[in-house]
Amino acid sequence: MNSFKKAICQLIADSLRELDPEQDDYSVKELERLIERPPKQEMGDYAFPCFTLSRSIRKSPSLIAKALVSTIQSHLSQHKALTGVYALGPYVNFRVSLSLMASLTLPRIANGEFFKYNERRTLKTELQPRVMIEFSQPNTHKGFHMGHMRNIALGDSLCRIFRYNGYEIVAANYIGDSGTHIARCLWYYLNYNQEPVPENLRGEWLGVLYTKAERKIADATEEARKNYLEEAGLILKLMEAKDSEIMKTWQETRQWSLDDFESIYQWLDVRFDEIFFESQFDEEGKQIVFQELQKGTFERSKGAIGIDLETADLGFFLLLKSDGNTLYATKDLALAKRKFDDFHIDRSIYVVGSEQNLHFKQVFETLKRMGYAQARQCIHLSYGLVSLPSGKMSSRTGNVFLFSRLQKKMKTYIQENYLDKFRGEWHDDEIEETTRRVGVAAIKYGMLNQDANKPIVFAMEDWLVSEGDTGTYLVYAYVRIRSITRKLIRKNHPDQLAILKVPADVDFNLLVHPNEQELIRLLYDFNDTVWTAGEQFRPSMIARMLFDLAKIFSRAYTTCSVLHAESPSLQEARLLLFHCVAEALKEGMFLLGITPPERM
Repeated sequence: MNSFKKAICQLIADSLRELDPEQDDYSVKELERLIERPPKQEMGDYAFPCFTLSRSIRKSPSLIAKALVSTIQSHLSQHKALTGVYALGPYVNFRVSLSLMASLTLPRIANGEFFKYNERRTLKTELQPRVMIEFSQPNTHKGFHMGHMRNIALGDSLCRIFRYNGYEIVAANYIGDSGTHIARCLWYYLNYNQEPVPENLRGEWLGVLYTKAERKIADATEEARKNYLEEAGLILKLMEAKDSEIMKTWQETRQWSLDDFESIYQWLDVRFDEIFFESQFDEEGKQIVFQELQKGTFERSKGAIGIDLETADLGFFLLLKSDGNTLYATKDLALAKRKFDDFHIDRSIYVVGSEQNLHFKQVFETLKRMGYAQARQCIHLSYGLVSLPSGKMSSRTGNVFLFSRLQKKMKTYIQENYLDKFRGEWHDDEIEETTRRVGVAAIKYGMLNQDANKPIVFAMEDWLVSEGDTGTYLVYAYVRIRSITRKLIRKNHPDQLAILKVPADVDFNLLVHPNEQELIRLLYDFNDTVWTAGEQFRPSMIARMLFDLAKIFSRAYTTCSVLHAESPSLQEARLLLFHCVAEALKEGMFLLGITPPERM
């Protein structure tokens, strides 16, 4: 527990017992959940709201706050960490020793100890040790586009956050490599395509063919459309029957998509521990359906098989069509069984768009009725879709911003606006790698800086500007701090090779400027923020924290000069503070899936 919060909560618990001796249920842990950061720095460092106490104490929150302050003040001198307490309406606000906070935080960040956070990890991992996070889930034979980026950013960031918080993580991908869309793509490829197969981006090219197939069917006369659908339907039946010729074409073209996916994941610095394929679960899914039918869990309806979920207000969930073919639901049950039985996971997180909300409620309820206790720890992380200014993206209609196009446009913009001036000075490889890192920062931060349930409109140039709430802004702040600290370390400590060692006599009492103190508060709260971001599935909380760090650093850069500090002691203290801000930015960006360049 945060040591300042612990001191505050202990004081509140003791004071509540004095005010209401009959009440003895005010635990420090329960009170800690209520502690807040005041919205304005001048209000204090921490605040305790008294609303929840009104019912038991039977007084207004404001009167309770005043009574608590009166009682707490008599004990305040016993707590060196706390320097003041006062009532502000229904809140009890506290001020803490910022020099003590700095001494507890800055040396540990500089020495590489702060970001380990072992105490809370040990506590929580005993409860939920193994978590599978399933994300990305692209379809083969479709183009990889900008709309896929939010899923990837969310899933990858959650994996990093959960690992940081001490969980054992299995990062999983579930690739859609079967179904109607593939049959239609192959139908067009085998019968109507006149283009040569390209040497590169062949998976993306298949996505173009799929769009052409959909348009050909949609634009046809009624009679032609019927014929086209029958032809494509035959391809699907041959795929399901594992026809040797069709399977050969399917395997070859499927690999084109998988090669594209792997290249994209490498560019984004995303890795998976396990990759599942939809085609693996057809037979397993059928077996599960028939087994549960025999047990009486499932039932027949008009030749099909499903489960009645009316008592849970989820309708009738169809699991096997009357012609014996599987559905997404069938395969989702088989995938869940594989996760539980083979990977022994305690918690399963599905990162999937909001259009699948009902589907996953039905899947999880079905798993419960099948007897899986882990179903209660299955979580659908729903997110709003990414659209273009022109509207919703759709592979079927071709209204997509393909990933290859995104890469090219971002590369041109980043190099023209930021990096071309370094040509001849930097090696070409460094320019290329810096371009990639800035591009990834822009994409991932843009996808994560607001809560998942909010829709996003992608506007590339807005996300690449170096001012405002962007990943590029964070990168610039980090690079600027590194530039300052490198110069000063080389100047003051030439033997340290730009690696800061904490001076034994650093005077934290010198860090009195409001901007310095706000940076200290944010750094001290880093681990609490990361923990909460994980438990609430909200990487946006880390994005907000990093933006605040960068923004306040930018103010401190002009108000709290390191180079022109009034004394060598103040310069050493500020150098340490700014170095720690850079370390926190780097660690926080890593949790968002971003690796910043060291110069720019």
